[in-house]
Amino acid sequence: MRVAITGLGKAVPSRIVTNEEVAGPAGVTADWIFTRSGILERHYAAEEESTASLGTTAALQALAVAQLDPENLSMIICATCTPDYLLPATANIIQDNIGATRAGSFDLAAACSGFVYGLSIGASLIGSGAATSVLVIGADLLTRHLDFTDRMTAPLFGDAAAAVVLEADPTAEPIQFELGSDGSGLPQVLIPGGGSKLPEDGNRFNPACLNIKMNGREVFRNAVHVMSELGSRFGKDGFELMVAHQANRRILDECAVQIGVSREKVYQNIERYGNTSAASIPLALCDAWSEGKLSPGDRLLMVAFGAGYTWGAARMNWTLPAPAEVAATLASETALEPTPA
Repeated sequence: MRVAITGLGKAVPSRIVTNEEVAGPAGVTADWIFTRSGILERHYAAEEESTASLGTTAALQALAVAQLDPENLSMIICATCTPDYLLPATANIIQDNIGATRAGSFDLAAACSGFVYGLSIGASLIGSGAATSVLVIGADLLTRHLDFTDRMTAPLFGDAAAAVVLEADPTAEPIQFELGSDGSGLPQVLIPGGGSKLPEDGNRFNPACLNIKMNGREVFRNAVHVMSELGSRFGKDGFELMVAHQANRRILDECAVQIGVSREKVYQNIERYGNTSAASIPLALCDAWSEGKLSPGDRLLMVAFGAGYTWGAARMNWTLPAPAEVAATLASETALEPTPA
């Protein structure tokens, strides 16, 4: 599948929530949160914001970088476990918001692995000839599903969206993917209510059943095992950067140890955002690219692990020039556009 990432964008709510703010209701200290997770702050969406609104902002940024008119998009995939509605799909809302009148659109639910799953499907659509360009969005507002007194979940999650544009590129190296799952992990990370299966009390809209429940120790153990194994196999021939799901700094550090690479090769931005679920990897890609840690020709690994359990990995050669070069190109082409009469 010879495709390339030609655009990136992100949307992060303006409200920053520090460890001090989270610690009190959760019955812990700010230092306890940082020591166990590596998180210093996270962003919470405002009341008027939603998965679709953040996803729309990220999508428009990615399209601008790719210099792609929304009307030329073939498909929109929104990876999320916090859709705006049970139906329609959040991707449909984003499609309308950005004016992608010729694009198909659908949501994809694979929790924190959702972006890698979406990337795989988007690349396959282009590789099969069914699409020429695909917008893949990872967006979640898991703070809408938190019990702020639960110290196992309340300190960990933040809200964000990020997106990439995939386009056919005959000069690109084929992207390698691997996807997997283990449904026996269902009880370890779960939002019990809101679906078609009734919780024990029979009320699927009981607020207590709409909050995320997590067995942190089991999730930690499995995440380290799976992401390290994927990183070792996909990175056996070497790589410049690994962008993994940002769930916990200790998970990322342990993955680096088990893979046998320096900590600098495993990108981290979790201290600024916390766990943003499906937005985590594309958000990290945006930041790594903006910070100059991804250059054309770099070998990039992406590995994810999430509720379900689900997991995925991708290996690709980075092709997008540095942000300054992209900005200069955009400015030059804008300057050449004819002035309206």
